[in-house]
Amino acid sequence: MTPTERNGGRYAALYVRETLPAPAARQRSRLRGRLRRLEAEGSIDGFDVFDCPKRIRCENPTAVGARDRYLAFTEWARRNEVSLRPSFQTRECYAMDTGEKGDWLVFPALSLAVYDDGDLVAVYPHADDGGYRSVADGLSALAGTDGSESVGDPGPAPVTTAD
Repeated sequence: MTPTERNGGRYAALYVRETLPAPAARQRSRLRGRLRRLEAEGSIDGFDVFDCPKRIRCENPTAVGARDRYLAFTEWARRNEVSLRPSFQTRECYAMDTGEKGDWLVFPALSLAVYDDGDLVAVYPHADDGGYRSVADGLSALAGTDGSESVGDPGPAPVTTAD
């Protein structure tokens, strides 16, 4: 089931790179535990943890689900006048399978999407005029412990795109 197939309520989706170094893997476990607590406390109605590729080709990507998720994230960023950079970046990378260089979209090790009644209302990490907003900041906003920002209302910020 994809996040947008859920009906009603607040839902969180944690996206984790398929391969992570040990410190990031420990962080993933801590974040999953925090999501469980948020669900138990009623701050969210549910959550899932999904694998995410480290990178996808910009031209003719094979991971169309990851591409579509990125496109939804960039649309959210444009509407809310925030930037997904530097966490989501397009870089020239070497393709092991073809031996050629090309443009690839590189995903952060961890990202969080928040849906309210099936609509994407927040993406972490992102940057706004108040600075960088991490996945941990997103979880704090869901818990109501972050007074600087509420989920779905990042406030005014300069417009920048993530490619």
